[in-house]
Amino acid sequence: MMLIELKKIDKIYRNGQQSFQALKEVDLSIREGEMVAVQGKSGAGKSTLLHIIGCVDSFDGGSYLLDGTDVGKLKDRGLARIRNQKIGFVMQDFALVPKLSVYENIAVPLYLSKSVRLREIRDRVEKAAEDVGLASQLHKLANQLSGGQKQRVAIARAVVNSPKIILADEPTGALDAATAGEIMALLKKQNERGTTVVIITHDDSVAGSSGRIIRMKDGKILGSQ
Repeated sequence: MMLIELKKIDKIYRNGQQSFQALKEVDLSIREGEMVAVQGKSGAGKSTLLHIIGCVDSFDGGSYLLDGTDVGKLKDRGLARIRNQKIGFVMQDFALVPKLSVYENIAVPLYLSKSVRLREIRDRVEKAAEDVGLASQLHKLANQLSGGQKQRVAIARAVVNSPKIILADEPTGALDAATAGEIMALLKKQNERGTTVVIITHDDSVAGSSGRIIRMKDGKILGSQ
């Protein structure tokens, strides 16, 4: 099943009278259950593409179907619902709240959904923490963790709502090689469970462990392998 379908996507950033076209008629299809890496030099449009896939940024031309939903027709509330229910985000800088505990950081998407009972929140958070090897760290503050542990928390937070898609922007960029390998193993484990994973990366070894590599340059997709 095709989960992500972008057709002729344009994205233009404007600053006064100046403009920059970040994406140029991008076509991209990703099947449910794929693990895809996106590579390209800085300014190629990788992060812009990820933000559009994640319903964080709008687009100026073309169409985007996510799990059969026409994203271009959604208002802010509908976009927020899709982000919360179908997409988990993993960022290079972890994007944790430093003074919240590991438990509280993982639970954020569940608190935002407003439809999950407290008992279910506890069960889901504990399961997600166990999956990433942090079951004994739930009461620690995020600012007490190592970089690798912070990224594990970010992955647990991304999967706690059982999303269909994980979007990871340079998830190993701030980590040493050994820790990066551990983080990739966790993402691959999620993919093996059926979650679609899209990774932005400069690291050839990270890209090589994905099922497909998409290469970008100057706002265009050059091809995939």
